[in-house]
Order: sequence, then C-alpha cells, then structure tokens
Amino acid sequence: MIEVDTIGTNRYAPENSAAINLYGYDYASNLTLAQLIQAVCIRSAAAYEAQSVVKMNMMTAGSQTLAEASVWLEQVADGSADWPTARTFCINQLKIPSASLPAVDDQNITSYNKRMQVAAAMQDKMNALAQSQQEDMIDLQTLVNRRDVAYSTSSGVVRTMGQSQMQDAANFL
Repeated sequence: MIEVDTIGTNRYAPENSAAINLYGYDYASNLTLAQLIQAVCIRSAAAYEAQSVVKMNMMTAGSQTLAEASVWLEQVADGSADWPTARTFCINQLKIPSASLPAVDDQNITSYNKRMQVAAAMQDKMNALAQSQQEDMIDLQTLVNRRDVAYSTSSGVVRTMGQSQMQDAANFL
C-alpha cells in the first residue's frame, strides 16, 4: 500500500470519477500501486481525448475555410467575385494583409493581372492551410495513439490484478 500522504494521489485521479476519486484526503486512506497506475493512465487518456477533440474541431474549421476559399478563388480568378466581400474573406479568413490586396472601391477586379495576383496570394495561403491540416492530422494520430496506450496500460493493470487475485485464491485451495 502507498500512503496518500507520501504521494499526492489526488492530482492523478480523474475528476468526478466513481472508480477512483481521491480529490479529498478524508476518505482516500491507502492506495495500491495498481490503483495509482490506473488513475494516472485514466487521467492521461482523458487529457489526450480532450486534446484530440480540440484538434479535430480545429481541423474541421480549417477544412471549411479551405472549401470556402476554393469557391472564392474560382470567382476571383474568373472575375465574377463580389470584390468587397471576397476581399473581406481574404483578410479575415485567409489572413492576407489588406495592403497586398486591391482597394475595396475596385468593385470588379477587371484587370487580369490584379485577379491573378489575388488568386496567387489566396493559393499560397490555401497551400499553407492545407499543409497545416496535414500536420494537424499527424498530431491527432499521435494523440489517439497515446490515448490508446494509456487505456491499454490501464486495462493491463486490471487484467494483472485479476490474475494475481486468482492465483492467490488458488493458493488457498
């Protein structure tokens, strides 16, 4: 048994968990090493899961921005875009500096060169966003793998505890 006073186990226990909830020292008493390992694993897995959800939400937003950007890119390139709205999208969503875009009062970007400059700037930002999406996918896979390892470790501890108890019971027979 590991004394609660020796290791501050309350910081490892999953919050509001019915299985191992040690946020109060009043009722924690002693904690086995297996319970501590389980608590750490479950807490780690929960943290990885939360990070995965945040990463997935970011990726969803990035995918939506890419989809919208491709529509705007086509309209800018063929000259059919409502320029003030397209310009606002370029500045707010693609983070293209306003100084590098034609003025708002240029209702239709009629110059082919202007349209192609804007399209090239949009394409550069879209490529950077797509690259970021790929990196986020790798990060997400890493988080999922870490979560799976934490759950697997916790399951292994439970399995080992069960086998140990079965062996102890068999020794008494």
